Amino acid sequence: MRVVTLSIGDELLDGRGVDTHGAWFSLELVRHGCDHVEHRVVADEVDTIRDAMSALLSRGDLLVMTGGLGPTPDDLTRDALASILEVELEEDSEARGPLESRLSKSGRPLGPGNLRQIMRPKGTSFLANENGTAPGIIARVSGASVVLLPGPPREMCAMFDRHVVPLLEGDPRERATIRSFGLSESEAGERLGDLARRDSEPVVCFKVSDSVVQADVLGAGAAGVARRIEELWSPYAFGDELDTLPGVVGALLHERSFDVAVSESCTGGLLGGALTGVSGSSDFFRGGFLTYSNALKSSLLGVPDALFETVGAVSREVALLMALETARRLGTTYALSTTGIAGPSGGTEDKPVGTVWIGLCDTSGPQPVVVARRFCFSGDREQVRDRTVKASLQMLRHRMLDIEVPLLWEIGS
Repeated sequence: MRVVTLSIGDELLDGRGVDTHGAWFSLELVRHGCDHVEHRVVADEVDTIRDAMSALLSRGDLLVMTGGLGPTPDDLTRDALASILEVELEEDSEARGPLESRLSKSGRPLGPGNLRQIMRPKGTSFLANENGTAPGIIARVSGASVVLLPGPPREMCAMFDRHVVPLLEGDPRERATIRSFGLSESEAGERLGDLARRDSEPVVCFKVSDSVVQADVLGAGAAGVARRIEELWSPYAFGDELDTLPGVVGALLHERSFDVAVSESCTGGLLGGALTGVSGSSDFFRGGFLTYSNALKSSLLGVPDALFETVGAVSREVALLMALETARRLGTTYALSTTGIAGPSGGTEDKPVGTVWIGLCDTSGPQPVVVARRFCFSGDREQVRDRTVKASLQMLRHRMLDIEVPLLWEIGS
């Protein structure tokens, strides 16, 4: 089945918002064995929406649209559908009662804007929306089905499952995903060899997002190929599409009854935030120190002032001491430390922007073991800090698994 999709909203074209619906539609449609032929984004203009609908309908058996069904004057999707059908809008009498009841529960009256939400083109039908005030609409146009869904993801996704999935005609494709960190995209592809050929079945598609290299496997035998990819990407592969590095690290800590603390400079709390973002993190995360200034590195962690004058705050020695003292003072199995130059200023010839030292203290054995590794991360300030967090977590994961391999962006000490 050939499916086309359309996202509607000025905010998706003027920088105020990001259209995430296209990617979500693709994943769902491929999963259900459909061909996602095209996705477009258009502004809140009746003529523009109508023209996009006409063009897309010539390319697919089903058109799914999202956005423009709200109560404000710029919500014009129903008007565009009426225009292409050459009919007027009419109030759906059966929809008025449920809407009034829903609004009354939150103490809101049925205003003129809400009344627009129960207007639909003559000859079309409403689709129930359990999570919002805007019903969806379904129609037939030129032999194809058209489904209008509201824009908020919480409403749209639930309505897609309830109303669109039954319309899809296709054989669901097996799908599996493997995610990795610390491996470049080029090396990840090279490790797969013939598995990455575009004419193979199942097909392997690559995606890089926030420094995580991901392989999506689509087609018969996807699970088996995914297991093979995990082996080929070892030890950088850390899980499937539902896994995150903080979640995987947290699960390992919990499973082994270990705990961790952090001391952060350049990451400014992002590392602790990543770990506490995991449900149940109180089982394994004890806290830490946010020592952004040299003075706090000294007063909270005992780093000698002389080190700042000789080797500097961004150094192996400071990273080692930060990790060691964090573990000692908080009594944890592991401690991670970060100190670096995130930019855009502050770099030197010897320590360019992106230089980061990550320290790791392991007290699980008879004697504490402390290591520090140097990285030169590419990217802007946000990317440097994010990559520092992920590299720290991958280092800890590898330490718990007794693995020692270099990570992407790591340089010799």
